[in-house]
Amino acid sequence: MRIFQVDAFTATRFTGNPAIVVLDADGQSEPTLRAVAREFPHAEVAFVFAAAGTDHDVRLRFFNARKEAPFVGHATIAAHAVLLTLGRRTTGICRQHSGTGIIDVSAQIEQRASGPETVIEFRQHVAELDAPLPFKTTLRVAEAVKLPATQLHDVLPARIARKGSTRLLIPIADPRHLDGLSPNFDTLVSLGLELGAEGFFLFALNRDSDEMWTESRMFCPALGIPEDPVSGNAHAMLAAYLWDSGQFGKKSPIFMGRQGYQMKRPGQVRVRLEIDKSSLAAVHVAGTAIIVSEGTLA
Repeated sequence: MRIFQVDAFTATRFTGNPAIVVLDADGQSEPTLRAVAREFPHAEVAFVFAAAGTDHDVRLRFFNARKEAPFVGHATIAAHAVLLTLGRRTTGICRQHSGTGIIDVSAQIEQRASGPETVIEFRQHVAELDAPLPFKTTLRVAEAVKLPATQLHDVLPARIARKGSTRLLIPIADPRHLDGLSPNFDTLVSLGLELGAEGFFLFALNRDSDEMWTESRMFCPALGIPEDPVSGNAHAMLAAYLWDSGQFGKKSPIFMGRQGYQMKRPGQVRVRLEIDKSSLAAVHVAGTAIIVSEGTLA
C-alpha cells in the first residue's frame, strides 16, 4: 500500500489540515485498517478502494486513531489531490462512495496570479439545525472555553447542527476574540455529552461590500481532537446556519471560511450554497491540497 501525507485546504506545505491517504486498500483486513490509522494519530486516514459498482468511480473509508467516520471533508480533498497527481482520475466529476452515500467530487483548474491551481469541490446535503440553545447554556460553554459573555454575538444564537456528526455552532462578536480562547477540555467533553454535540465551532462573521467571510476555531476533545485545524464539514454546517439566519440577503451565496491561524496551520474553505426556488438545496465545499510526503507500507 502506498501512503501519502497531504495538507488540505491549503496550497502551502505544513499548513491547513493534515490527512493520510492510503491507496490500494482492497483486500486489507479490518484490523489492518484500524492499525494503520492508529499509527498516524495526528491525522485522519482515507483508505482508497476500487469501485464496487457502476454507480460510482471510487470508494473511500475514513478512520482516525479511535474509530471509523462515515465522511471526512478534508481527507476527501486530500485523497482526490493524490488521485489527480497520479493520473488515477481527471478533472471534472468523480463519483465517490463512502459512509454517507455517493457524492460528486469535482476538480477544476483555476488560473491565479501565482499560477494554475487545482480546486477540489464536494457536494453535501443540508445540515439539520436544532432550535437555538438557551442563553444560560451558551454561557456555560463560553465559560468552558474562557470566552467572556460580552464577547458572544448579541443577536445570533448558538445552535447545534447535525450532518453525519454534530457540532455546536457558537457565533462571537469579533474575530480577535478567537485568539484568547483557552478551553477546558474535560468540561467540553461533559457538556458535549449533555448537549449531544461532538464538537464546538466558534466563529465570527465578517463582511464588506464585495464579500463575506468567517474566521473560526473548532474543539472536538470527545473525538480525540483537542483542536481541528480546518474543517470542511463544519463549514458546510455553518452554511446552513448562515442561510437560515438570513445572512446572505442580496449577496451572492458564497463565503470563505478561514481557520487554523491560532494553530499556525492556516487554511481556507470555499463554501458555495446551492439554491433552488429560494430554498437551500445543498452546500458545496471546496479547497486545494498539497502532498507533503509519500511512502510504502513495509
